[in-house]
Amino acid sequence: MKMNKVFLIFCFFTATAFYSQSNKKNTWLLFSQENVVTIDINKTGSFKVKNLRFDIVWDKQLSHSENIGYFGGIKYLTIYENNKLLQTINNIEDNIALGTISIKFYDYNLDGHLDFTVPIDCGKICWDKYYIFNHQTNKYENLKDWDYLRIQKINKIKKQILSEPDAAAFEDNSKLYQIRGLELVKLR
Repeated sequence: MKMNKVFLIFCFFTATAFYSQSNKKNTWLLFSQENVVTIDINKTGSFKVKNLRFDIVWDKQLSHSENIGYFGGIKYLTIYENNKLLQTINNIEDNIALGTISIKFYDYNLDGHLDFTVPIDCGKICWDKYYIFNHQTNKYENLKDWDYLRIQKINKIKKQILSEPDAAAFEDNSKLYQIRGLELVKLR
């Protein structure tokens, strides 16, 4: 009887320790399950996301293709935080030629401030241009190291991003990045 109690206690503590360790190691989250706010823009107007207000001036003739004709874009994107003007970004073209620009909002660099992306290219895979908020300048900056990043998983504790593999089905070519402030450092 005593041996059974000892065995049960051993099993309980072993299982608890294993479960606790596996939960600490599994800090990766699927990015597709994160709360990313998407706003589709195709006309002049305003919208709010959290404490930010965005005023849009849509220009139907901003983007042009000989095959399609005019398909527009955002002539001016004016950003306010708590009704204070932060900045205006000019000429965000509809590079995909859909007549709509989808802006996605998320804290991509995990600094507590909302960032956003706009599409820059789409084929088999769609790619985004990232605007990361810089606390020193109090403005959004398009950081080229972030452009074309497709996030598969995110580790908020370690501030790391695992990129989605490219379209190659037989090869895992995902990359691991470390977020350091505004900087995205490739680890592998």
